[in-house]
Amino acid sequence: MHKTSKYIWAVMAGLLVGMNVNAKVLEGSVATVNGRPVLASEYNAYLQGVLDQYQAAMPQALTQPHATDILGKEVLQELINKELLFQAAEEAKVQVKDSEIDAGINEIKSRFIIDEKTGKEDRAGADKRFNEALKKQNMTLKRYKEKIKKEVAVRKLMTDQISKSVKPVQEADVKALYDNVQAVLKNDTKKIKALEKQDPAKLEEAQAIAAKLKQLTAEQVRIGHIYLAVTKDMKPADVKKKEELAKQIKKEIDNGLDFSAAAQKYTEDKAALTSGTDMILIKGVAPKEIDEKAFTLAVGKVSAPIKTDIGFHIIKVKEKRAERTVEFNDIAQQLAQYIAQQRVQQAIGDYVQSLRNKADIKITKTFDMDKEAPKTQDKKEEVKK
Repeated sequence: MHKTSKYIWAVMAGLLVGMNVNAKVLEGSVATVNGRPVLASEYNAYLQGVLDQYQAAMPQALTQPHATDILGKEVLQELINKELLFQAAEEAKVQVKDSEIDAGINEIKSRFIIDEKTGKEDRAGADKRFNEALKKQNMTLKRYKEKIKKEVAVRKLMTDQISKSVKPVQEADVKALYDNVQAVLKNDTKKIKALEKQDPAKLEEAQAIAAKLKQLTAEQVRIGHIYLAVTKDMKPADVKKKEELAKQIKKEIDNGLDFSAAAQKYTEDKAALTSGTDMILIKGVAPKEIDEKAFTLAVGKVSAPIKTDIGFHIIKVKEKRAERTVEFNDIAQQLAQYIAQQRVQQAIGDYVQSLRNKADIKITKTFDMDKEAPKTQDKKEEVKK
């Protein structure tokens, strides 16, 4: 499984309600941090939130061996970090105003403006939905305000810590990063080898940014798309019907039917209907059959049915954009923001690590994957014998 700490932290920050960290220890804990418990109920609530997010966004990740344990370990470490930061804010006597707590509550309430049942905006019902969510988590408004107060205190603490340790981004920093990216884009072998020897991490950074820039600056075309699906288990007669339908659709368009109207009527790509059936293609990325037509057809022209492994396609070229070159001034601001973000993340990581180095952390939660590790080692030893 890929590194997920940043993703998990974002999910945790977005969860509405965490359990009260001052609840009785009798409730059960998964760890203690300087004697304070990290409650099992809090851990379970956050882990379930993370699993729900993965199920919605990356369900394939959950099929990997010990996926739940791997995520659970990272959730536990994030909760420990969170408790360390709470304690550091208390020790620093960070003051939080009532107005700051109210602002935090209002920001959370704003997430309930949309009624999930109807999908429509309903500002009048936001308070009711917010209070219902609190009730589901057995959380009173008073306790939730205490939670918000702690989170605001941590945010203020981190802002103070970052301002002390993060160096402002200089133009020379931005220029150095730009030069590294350009070396990758131009495949400057000499510079790439020198950078790899000097600092492999900087080379990886430049390669990642260069890959993104290639996507943004490559030759592109905007097309309208009508799709008729064909599956591997489909009978030849049914495939033939799809082909005949595709030809019929093209004939209707040639006879005056508006392409967008045809797409709305016939396309089987239901997800695309929400975006008006238009899509942006980057040269060399789409299936070869579609790529060739999309980048050779003139703007305004409609293709004959195109056969691919997954079905039949009819496309209309709506707009073309030539490949672009990116100069330093074009992306200097974005690169500066990127460097600043990286420095902030590094500062936060260093500060949290300093807290961990001084803390008394005891983990009581056990994971199935750890129980299996000794068995695997025993089998390896038997093989050696």
